[in-house]
Amino acid sequence: MELSVHSSGRRGLRACLFSFVLLVASAPVYSSDVVTFCFNDWPPYTQMGNDGAKGITVRIVQRAAEILGHEARFFEHSWDECLQKVEEGEYDVLLDAGLREAYLQGPTSFNSYNDTFWVRNGSNISSYDQLAGGRVALVKGYNYVETLMQHIENLGMEIVRGEDDPSNIRKLADGEFDAVVADLASTFVVTNENNLKVHPILPPFSVDLLYASFHRGKPALHREYDRVFAQLLEQGVVDEIYKAHIGTTYSSFIKY
Repeated sequence: MELSVHSSGRRGLRACLFSFVLLVASAPVYSSDVVTFCFNDWPPYTQMGNDGAKGITVRIVQRAAEILGHEARFFEHSWDECLQKVEEGEYDVLLDAGLREAYLQGPTSFNSYNDTFWVRNGSNISSYDQLAGGRVALVKGYNYVETLMQHIENLGMEIVRGEDDPSNIRKLADGEFDAVVADLASTFVVTNENNLKVHPILPPFSVDLLYASFHRGKPALHREYDRVFAQLLEQGVVDEIYKAHIGTTYSSFIKY
C-alpha cells in the first residue's frame, strides 16, 4: 500500500522539524569533558592569579586533566563555600581536603596538611607545653586529627576559629593569639611575603593527608583521576612539580 502525504502535512512536518532544530540549538550544552574544581586561596598549593589558577595542586590536576583529555576549570571561593558547592554538585571536585564522608576520596594523596604550631618571635615559646592556658587559632570548617584536638584540650587552650590560615597568622603576629595551628609550607610563603614575625615549633605535631574530593555522584570521574594521580606520583611528576615550586620534592617533604 502506498502512503501519500498531502502538501499541508509536509508543511506541518517541516515546521515541526524547524522548531525542534531551534530548540536544540538554543539549549544549554554540557560537556562531560569539562571538569570543575573548587579551591580556596592557599599558596603555594592553590591560588588565583591574573592569568588564572596556579600552584602545586593546580598544576598536578592540570597534568591529570591533560592525560584524560579533559578541560579543567578552576573556581576560587572560601573554604566553607567550596565544601557546600561540591557537596551540592555545583562543582565536581574540591581540592586539598581531609577525609570526609560527604565526598569520594582517595586512596591516592599528593598533598598533606602539616599541623604546625606557630608562635610570635620573641615569645620565648619553644615547646608545646609552654602553650598551656593560651589562645590558639584554628580554621572554620577544617577537620583536624583527633590527637591534635586532644592535645589542645589537655593544654587547656581556648580555641578561636578564623577564616583561613593566612588571616590567623596575621592576627598572631599582631598579638591576638598565643599560637596558630597552620600548615608548614603554605605558612612559610605567607610569612615570607608579608614579613610576619612568627616562627614554627618543629617538628610539626602531626600530618593530615589531603585529597581531591569528588561529588558523590561522580564515581567514574573519581576513579579516573585517582588512577592518574597514582601514575603521576609513581613517575616522579609530582616530585618535579613540588621542586619547581618550593625547592624540594614531595617525597622529601612528606617525611615531616
